[in-house]
Amino acid sequence: MARLTRFSELPLLPIEDPWFRCYRAAEGVTAIFEPFHFQEVISYLIEGSERCLLLDSGMGIGDMKHLVGQLTDKEVILCNSHSHFDHTGGNWQFGEARLLDVPECRALLEAGYSLPEEDENRSEEALRFTGERWFDLKSWSVRPCRVIPIHEGDLFDLGDRTLRVIATPGHAQDAIMLADDTRRQLFTGDTVYPAPLYAQLEGSRPEVYAATVSGLAEKYREYTLFCSHNDPIWEGAALCEISEAFSRILSGRETGSYEGSHTVYRFDGFSVIL
Repeated sequence: MARLTRFSELPLLPIEDPWFRCYRAAEGVTAIFEPFHFQEVISYLIEGSERCLLLDSGMGIGDMKHLVGQLTDKEVILCNSHSHFDHTGGNWQFGEARLLDVPECRALLEAGYSLPEEDENRSEEALRFTGERWFDLKSWSVRPCRVIPIHEGDLFDLGDRTLRVIATPGHAQDAIMLADDTRRQLFTGDTVYPAPLYAQLEGSRPEVYAATVSGLAEKYREYTLFCSHNDPIWEGAALCEISEAFSRILSGRETGSYEGSHTVYRFDGFSVIL
């Protein structure tokens, strides 16, 4: 199994915040973790000599803008790995966000949206927070923001660091990764991470997902992966393991377990849900 780095192995930064925990993931890379909701989402502040890029704004429960202001005084560009609520909830604080040019996803963020009241992410069981609350899950929503479309191959020049946009459809049709080719780092969004990989959502297509991961495994198996849920850092060899898993599933060589309306295929360190 590809080696995984957990938060306990990373330096915890001395930032006092009721919702976030910040870790030094690599030189110039801060992992911004939200441990008090079961999604365990991770955003990344990636710093160059002239400006920073914030990959995702989190759930919108904590004050991401204030937190980022504690981490840097440089210009910050906000880019979303995709339009799902747990990565875009704080967009409104920054005024605008970059998103892959998929019109219906752009329209969703520009209009804003809420999850259904009965959604598990809005339940008390979703929270692990025991402090004094400043938020109400019943009124929690993704507020509207201006969206600037980006495209495959676009570059973000941060000064002495350049990030390249890679379109990675499968989990979401507007999913991207960002590659720092000089440092051989890949910021994966939700396309791959060490937990259940959701290929059953609206906009998810297993065959497209499989093709995406196969292509990533060919090109980026030697890169370090910075993942957006659960544990932060994974060896690039995980791409090969995930690609093989999709191949086994789609060819009928793997048996899953039927759980409610989904079938779950379990592997070493991750699973795939169809």
